[in-house]
Amino acid sequence: MGLRNSVRDGKGWRSVATGMSGIAGVLALAGPLLLAPPARADATPDPRNRASFQVVVTREVQNDWATARLSATAEGKEPAQVASEVNGRIERALARAKKEKGIEVESGGYTTQPVYDANRIVRWQAWQEIRLASADVDRLSKLIGVLQEEQLLLSGIEFSVKRETREALQDELTLEALRKFRARADLVTKGMAGGGWSLIALSVGQGGGQPYYRAMRAEADMAMKTAAAPAFEAGKSELSVTVDGTIELD
Repeated sequence: MGLRNSVRDGKGWRSVATGMSGIAGVLALAGPLLLAPPARADATPDPRNRASFQVVVTREVQNDWATARLSATAEGKEPAQVASEVNGRIERALARAKKEKGIEVESGGYTTQPVYDANRIVRWQAWQEIRLASADVDRLSKLIGVLQEEQLLLSGIEFSVKRETREALQDELTLEALRKFRARADLVTKGMAGGGWSLIALSVGQGGGQPYYRAMRAEADMAMKTAAAPAFEAGKSELSVTVDGTIELD
């Protein structure tokens, strides 16, 4: 018993008979192709020789920027009266502060609100804030003392690393962290008896440098209004750079 099969020659397609032995030969040749799984275009290398690790570099730096918040408050029977009083104090404070070199001056929030007693308005309160910032902490401290004598209250002061200083230091820390990453990669390769390594993935992150904020207690603030200029210690901040990466051992 035989089957007919189609073949192509120089004259075109034609039908020929194929015996059982011929069919067996065809199946024998086609067997490996039938059994083999289809090739995947998105196949990825087996990551058996990969290692992932992290290095962190930190540095403690002196804070070189200070931001102080001062406010004026007033109370009275008439809202226009308390608003005028607060506005006058703030205007004088801004004019005085702008005379100082090296100090940035900015006006802040402003509110006027009623004070109730038994669901009845008994008086009004007004509040307004200004912010002063400088790299010269001593000059800023003296100005704060002057403004306190003019009935402004110091509500808090924030110490931080100036943006230009922070960016320059973070560049240095990034280079140092990358050097440490390469050294760690060499160490891992040596420990695993590898011949070398290739970089698969790398990420660099920066952290630290959060401002240190010192809030002033209300009673202490009131006592400082007629006192000498307050003394401040800027303190230090910690900057850090983190490098995460994956290598493949050769």
